[in-house]
Amino acid sequence: MDNNYTHFIEGAKIYLREVNLNDVNENYYRWLNDSEVNRYLETKYIPQSMETIRKYVQEMVGCTEQIFLAICLSNSDEHIGNIKLGPINWIHRRGEISLFIGEKKYWGKGYATEAIKLVTEFAFNRLNLHKLTAGCFSENIGSQKAFFKAGFINEGVRRKHFYMDGKYHDSEILGLINSDHT
Repeated sequence: MDNNYTHFIEGAKIYLREVNLNDVNENYYRWLNDSEVNRYLETKYIPQSMETIRKYVQEMVGCTEQIFLAICLSNSDEHIGNIKLGPINWIHRRGEISLFIGEKKYWGKGYATEAIKLVTEFAFNRLNLHKLTAGCFSENIGSQKAFFKAGFINEGVRRKHFYMDGKYHDSEILGLINSDHT
């Protein structure tokens, strides 16, 4: 790990820190171009190059409407995925969470749930947001389970909201209100 990194949010098995240009490497490139990893990501519709990834990371640095964080293992500092809080609507005090675990060997091990819980605590307790939302393909059971374990509920379905593999798919709308958060 680069000694210039600091743990922005500390958890039990992971910590979250800023994503920066040092993270734009072969692993990150592989994640965004792996059909299993990007199956439910919007990035899959455009081939991702090192330059497009760098540009995106640069745009996120210092952005006040979106907080873009690396998910790293506490025991090894390995960067295994990303989580984003944003866009944030400061007037209505709400934000959206999106994430992915890029390293497939860590799927289903609770890292996404922990990352969601850490960002939720930060959003409610430090940023004083009122509500968090997330959306995902109805078929993305892993993502739904991670959000449900973090306290989110299903607020509804957007019918035929996403187009993928030649057909339309429903979108699950997930949400958590600060007053419901324990």
